[in-house]
Amino acid sequence: MTRQLVAAILCSLSLAACEADMSDHAYAENHPIKVETRTALLILEPAAGGRVKIADAPEIDEFARDFGNRSAGGIMIRVGANSATDPLATAFANDVTQVLLSRGIPASAIQISYATDPETAKYGRAVMEYPIYVALADECGTWKDRPEFMPENENSYNFGCSMQRNIAAMVVNPLDLVDAAAPTGRLAARADNVVGKYIVGGKIGASPESPAMLPNATTGGQ
Repeated sequence: MTRQLVAAILCSLSLAACEADMSDHAYAENHPIKVETRTALLILEPAAGGRVKIADAPEIDEFARDFGNRSAGGIMIRVGANSATDPLATAFANDVTQVLLSRGIPASAIQISYATDPETAKYGRAVMEYPIYVALADECGTWKDRPEFMPENENSYNFGCSMQRNIAAMVVNPLDLVDAAAPTGRLAARADNVVGKYIVGGKIGASPESPAMLPNATTGGQ
């Protein structure tokens, strides 16, 4: 067998090995992040006079914040009522709506209905829900191979799994993993400046503006 033929065989074998290694290193394909739709739910008990309880403010804040970041549709609110014209139920529905509006949720995204079945009417609760996007990643810790024995220097089955789970846990709007948000039009030079400051550990916020000098400010107005 000639030296040229041996070299060609070795070259083809090394290329095949490289192709196999590349697929092994594509951990995003081996542990894909799935974006699915779930339901965000919040149940509020009415206070006296059909008002929203002050103690429920933290839960409402979180509910509204998630709506702004991850919602996949509008908010459906079902209020328990003795009838469609129940004054307490109507007052509670109006107060819930005002609370949501005060947190930046548009009126067009809120839909109110009344549940008049005896069991629901007895409590007069407001059941609030909307569809929400969630990012789901593989559970890590599955060892189908022996990571301590890798004579061919291959990646373990779990390679990259924790990275994918971290991305899924940190992303604000999981829909961005499916389709990136439209650009805001911010200058690329500004973005480059911010990233450069971040790398060197500098402050990335804009510097505070100097207060405008009032007439005679240095002389105390005299």
